[in-house]
Amino acid sequence: MKLRRALMAVAATATLPFALTACASGDTGGKPAASGPSAGSTAGDPNAGLLSGTRLKSLLLPVGVLPKGYRADPQGTRDTGKVFEAASSSKAVDLASACPKLEASAWIETSGVPSASFAQADFVNAAQEEFNEEVDSFRGTDAKKVMKRLEQVLTHCAHFKDNSGGTAAAVTIKTTKVPKVGDETLKAVLSAPEWEGGTTLVATRVGNVVITTFYSVQSSDMGAAGLGLTEKIVARVRHAK
Repeated sequence: MKLRRALMAVAATATLPFALTACASGDTGGKPAASGPSAGSTAGDPNAGLLSGTRLKSLLLPVGVLPKGYRADPQGTRDTGKVFEAASSSKAVDLASACPKLEASAWIETSGVPSASFAQADFVNAAQEEFNEEVDSFRGTDAKKVMKRLEQVLTHCAHFKDNSGGTAAAVTIKTTKVPKVGDETLKAVLSAPEWEGGTTLVATRVGNVVITTFYSVQSSDMGAAGLGLTEKIVARVRHAK
């Protein structure tokens, strides 16, 4: 049975960007190449070289790596277990509704490309600041497709109006490519005059795995530490067995 993520709202202060959390449960086993997950698969087994949700879960960062005061949110911690998701076709990118979804931990779903397996963990602190990490494994060349589509969405949403949370906000997204992190990496910083703080999104591809993080804070650094945390996950994925 195909597992589905469902977005859930996370309580937020009036000054913090509206945040959402992804959910799902279930996963499967597979062996990646020695230098990290393979970018391809064999004709006989489309899941060859893929990491299961159970294995991906073990690559996520524990709460102890985060700044002091964060705690795990069990409702935002999910994985696909040991059973891979059934193969399904990609959906067209829905640019018309994509922008507000970038204020959610499941923002990878704006790509419209289904993964074979995934794992995610969500953490919050007393101020309702949030860090979410997700690692997805893709068949064939889908991981490259995800990165291309995410860049398309981020470019389209460079400036948009957000009415979530009951307050209109003029959101700006500054997107940059980060060299020498994974096979390709995008960093996007979301800010608005109506917000106190901001959100940093990072997407990194390592072979057929895509790592996405979401770091929403009230501080002026806009969640800049999200890139460093993502790099730690990249190192874990590269050495996955």
